[in-house]
Amino acid sequence: MASYYVSTNGCDSNDGLTINTPWKTIKKANETIKGGDTVSFKCGDVFYGRIYPPSKNDTSNATVYTSYGSGAKPVISQYKTANNDAWERVENGIWYGGIWRIDLTNINNFTGNITDIDTNVGFIKVDGAIYPQKCFSIESLKNQWDFYNDDKYVYVKSEREPSAVASDIKFACNIHCMKFIDNVIVENIVFMGTGAHGLQGTVHNAIVRNCEFHEIGGSELANYGVPGVRYGNGIECWTDSNDVLVENCRFSGIYDVAITMQGDNVTQGWTNMIFRNNVMWNCQQCFEIWSRGELPNTGFKNCVFENNVCIDSGYCWGYEVRPNKACSSHLLMYTIGCPVCDITIKGNTFYRARVAPIYCGQKLDSKFPEDYKIIDNTFFIEPNQKLVEYYRHFNKQENQKLIDTLKENNHVIETSL
Repeated sequence: MASYYVSTNGCDSNDGLTINTPWKTIKKANETIKGGDTVSFKCGDVFYGRIYPPSKNDTSNATVYTSYGSGAKPVISQYKTANNDAWERVENGIWYGGIWRIDLTNINNFTGNITDIDTNVGFIKVDGAIYPQKCFSIESLKNQWDFYNDDKYVYVKSEREPSAVASDIKFACNIHCMKFIDNVIVENIVFMGTGAHGLQGTVHNAIVRNCEFHEIGGSELANYGVPGVRYGNGIECWTDSNDVLVENCRFSGIYDVAITMQGDNVTQGWTNMIFRNNVMWNCQQCFEIWSRGELPNTGFKNCVFENNVCIDSGYCWGYEVRPNKACSSHLLMYTIGCPVCDITIKGNTFYRARVAPIYCGQKLDSKFPEDYKIIDNTFFIEPNQKLVEYYRHFNKQENQKLIDTLKENNHVIETSL
C-alpha cells in the first residue's frame, strides 16, 4: 500500500510519493495506483478528468481518495472550456443564421478535461450561468445558448460569435466524475461539471463523506431506446449494492436526484445502505428508489435515510427542460418491483418541494409499501399543498390512510415558503 499526492503544480514524471514530489494529473493516478493505495489531491486546486479506481481492489484495505493541505476542498471537474478561436459559423449548404459550432473531439479547441473525449453535452455554463436547453436537431435551435450535438460538434445558437458574447463557455459532457466500486473511501472532495453522474456503480463496502456534488446531469441517456431522455444523479447505487455509507455531503444543481438506489435484474437487492447528515438543495429530487425484479426476499434491506436537510426540490436549473415536471419532490419512488422495501426515512427536514414532498411513480401497487417507513421527520409545505403526488392515484381509502399515517408520525407544518 502506498500514498500518493497530486497537485496542479506537480509533474507526472515525479514519483508522487511526497507533497514535494506530487503528480499533476488524474490520468497519472489512474494509470499507476493499485488497490489499497491512497491518493490525496491538494486543497484549493482544480483537477480535470474522470477517476478510475483500480479494477483489482484490495478486499482487506480500502482504496482512499482524499485531500491534503489547507483551504477549499480540491475539485474534480469534467468541464471543457472553449477556446476563443475554436468557433466556426455553420452553413452546410443551408444558411442557419446565428449558429456556431465547436469540434469537441479536437483537444486543441478547449481546455479542462482533455483526457475524456465526449460530445453528449448536458448543459453549457456561460459566464457562471447554466443554460440547459439541449435540442435534438440544428433546426430546433431558436434562442441564445440553445445547443445541439452530434458525434463531433456542439452547435450553439448565438447571434454573434460566442466568444464575442461571453468570456467563459463551459460544456458539461457525458462523463461520470468517478466510477463507484468496491472497498473505496472518498472524502473531502468536490465533484462537478458533468452531464452524467457524480459517482455511479454497483458497489460494496464504500464510504463517501464530507464531499460535495454540484452542477451535474442533463446528457442524453445513451442506448435507452427512447431518444431524447436525459439523466444525471449525484450518487447512484446500482442493482445489488451493499454496505454503503454517505454522510456529511452537500448536493446542489443536479438534473435528477442527489442520491438514488435503483436498478433492474435484481438478484439480491440493496443491503445496509446508510445516508445521513447530508444537505441537498436545488436538485430535482433528493432521495430516490426504484427496482425491477421478482425473486423472493429481494429488494431494499436495512436502508436508512436520516438526519438530512432537503431544500427546494424541483427548483433546479433542469426543471424548465424536463418532460416530467410532476416528480418535483424530496422523496421519489418509481417502479417498486422487488418484494422487500425495508427503508426508514427518519429525522430529516424537508423544506419546500415544487410539487409535493413525496412522489409515487407509475408502477406501485394500490398500497404504499408498508415496510417503507417515514417517521419523525419535519415537512414544511405550502398551505393546502399535497404531501403526496401520484402518477396514478391510490384508491381514496388507501390515500387517506397514507396521509393520516404521515401526519401522525411526522411534523407537518403548513406555512408560506
